[in-house]
Amino acid sequence: MGILSLSDIANDPRVRRQGDALHQAGWSVFGVGLPGRPAPQPAWKIFTEPELSYDAEPQVPSSGARLAGMIRRVRSRFKRVPLARKLWSVVRAAKRLADLLAIWWRPEHAQRLYWTWPEPLQLYRACQGRTADIWLANDWITLPLAARLARECGGVYVYDTHELALHEYSERLQWRLFKRPVIAAIERAGIQGARHVSAVSNGIAATLKAEYGLAQLPTVIRNMPSYQEATFQPVGSSIKVLYHGILVPNRGLEEAIESVRSWRSDLCLTLRGPGNAAYLDALRARADALGVGDRVIFAAPVAMTDLVSEARRFDVGFFALPGHSRHNRYALPNKFFEYVMAGLALCVSDLPEMSALLKEHDLGVVIPDTCPDTIAATVNALTPASIEGYKRNALRAAQELNWDCESRKLISAYDALVDDVRRMEV
Repeated sequence: MGILSLSDIANDPRVRRQGDALHQAGWSVFGVGLPGRPAPQPAWKIFTEPELSYDAEPQVPSSGARLAGMIRRVRSRFKRVPLARKLWSVVRAAKRLADLLAIWWRPEHAQRLYWTWPEPLQLYRACQGRTADIWLANDWITLPLAARLARECGGVYVYDTHELALHEYSERLQWRLFKRPVIAAIERAGIQGARHVSAVSNGIAATLKAEYGLAQLPTVIRNMPSYQEATFQPVGSSIKVLYHGILVPNRGLEEAIESVRSWRSDLCLTLRGPGNAAYLDALRARADALGVGDRVIFAAPVAMTDLVSEARRFDVGFFALPGHSRHNRYALPNKFFEYVMAGLALCVSDLPEMSALLKEHDLGVVIPDTCPDTIAATVNALTPASIEGYKRNALRAAQELNWDCESRKLISAYDALVDDVRRMEV
């Protein structure tokens, strides 16, 4: 099994869990991803290609290699002149715009455009000389790569999507005009050839089936941590609320910080995760300006293998995700299950996938909308007694909502696929 991901695999919860589950089931597994932060390495090998030495599709035909080299040298000298650099940037921007617009009437153009992007080429280069019975494409961005490797190196490819890519940033007009057509064209072409498709939630699976006319509903494999036994932790004198995950815009973080102004004095919020330095500074400045800098704590990110154990120090797992897109409405994120495994009460947005599971197991409370006043009212409604009840429920639910149980669907599907492929080869 070759697992492909445009991410730092050692710190990517879903991708790492895929490899761990397959390795433990007796598969020979390797991952191909991007370099990243130091982290405990899995028992299976991860390959990366730290440097790019070209900016065009690999394997340039030998007859054109000399001409291609001459063009690169001329272009390099041209760009050293200040005015020429400005003109060159305008030309490149115009070309990118033309490429994106062309996809509106020629979707197949997206495939050619894909192989001009440096990251897929980086992964392609790291895959050279490797073979696999199955290539696992994580998210739409690796679908063309997986298809190409299956053609060139043998095997078949499968697709696992962590997001509803067609609607991920649909609240942004620019994204709908220029990025969505690219994603739609690439995902449509790749998903049709995938021998198995999986998604993280029921809503995403149903949307993929409808959008692309799939014969079968994608398998829902939720993104849960492995089971870790934990003991109940009572609430102390201060109620500690945790958000952990990537710190980026459009996750309701600004509204959450603003809401802290109206939280009870026994409540405080910790934000833990990686993020752009400028954005983190802006969040800190916002907290200070609102007078809650002492009650909004910014904690350093931890390795994905430590997320659950570090979360146990808290009382409430928090995520006020805005419901402004189908992507967000169908979200069932890692952190939901990590909070459960840590034995926390949950306080999350009232979005279909999260709220249904929360209510099924009585794990906490839902936030009707992401207005700061609404967030504050929801958080303030939590009492030490209710939090402790939800924490006990979470520990019980964790015995069911864990990767040890959920990964059986992944192993079963890929075992069956390998059997089918080998029967066809006989």
